[in-house]
Amino acid sequence: MSAVIRKLRELLKTEAGGGIFLIGAALLALLLANSPTRDFYFNVTDKTHVFVNEILMSAFFFLVGLEIKREFKEGELSNPKKAALPIIAALGGMITPALSYLVFNVGSLASHGWAIAMPTDIALALGVLALLGSRIDSSLKIFLLTLAIADDLFSIVVLAVFYSSGIELTRIIGTIGAVILAFVIPSGKRITTSRLIGLIHPWNAFLIIPLFALVNVGITIDFSQLGEQVLSPVTRGIIVGRVLGKFIGITLFAWLAIKIGVASKAESITFAQISGVAALAGMGLTISLFIAELAFTEPALIENVKLGLLISALISGLFGYLVLRKTSATHN
Repeated sequence: MSAVIRKLRELLKTEAGGGIFLIGAALLALLLANSPTRDFYFNVTDKTHVFVNEILMSAFFFLVGLEIKREFKEGELSNPKKAALPIIAALGGMITPALSYLVFNVGSLASHGWAIAMPTDIALALGVLALLGSRIDSSLKIFLLTLAIADDLFSIVVLAVFYSSGIELTRIIGTIGAVILAFVIPSGKRITTSRLIGLIHPWNAFLIIPLFALVNVGITIDFSQLGEQVLSPVTRGIIVGRVLGKFIGITLFAWLAIKIGVASKAESITFAQISGVAALAGMGLTISLFIAELAFTEPALIENVKLGLLISALISGLFGYLVLRKTSATHN
């Protein structure tokens, strides 16, 4: 168990730092897109968009595949009883947001973006969790990590099943192909799966994901049209799906899984703390933005997606932090 805790601390440090870089890159993108340099910014992002989104992001999906592989071999997902709770909770945290999004967009072309509301950004969630320091029990951190890995796995399945048709070959290789490669690549004594993750992870956390955010998050905010954008079905669907859908879905499915006896939770964590993690799970940028580019071709829809993701990330981060700060203070 001590080895697991040590690895967890190392990962948390990297993820927390990566989360800060991700937030910084997103803020810089917004600043550049709303400054006198916006023409230069959009010119550069137009030229680098394909390279970042299709070439560099293949390393991100390769890392996701390695992390899923390691969890199945030696992590929480290797134990069915331990894995049941975060897996079922992750399912709830994907089904409910998707349904919430569809409530606002059913019958329209925007309904094809139902999966945008589903993925969780582990770097952002762990970044907020790190702010609470020693208040957070290690079992809760393991629950969040395992839930996020299960979330990644389901997101890859959704991409492969519902969004692979019509995608260029380079994107298929860069996403699904990279994940499959991670699963089939042999693990030797010198280069183990964990060692590969350790080598690739910092590059993803501190370079590739921030670059992805810098290239993709920037939107020019027209305050005279902001109210109309926020009230658009796509933006509302994402905000409600991510903020409320994630919170309700993860908490409800975790509670049901324990009540019917198919899963169990660590005694050191409470349902209130699980609900705090559920709130943090509403923070999502990376895979959600990737899905948006596959689902939509209309710039206006993608702009609304970005706005919805940014607003929901802010609300979910603050909501989760306050819930966990209150419940952790009470139970420590």
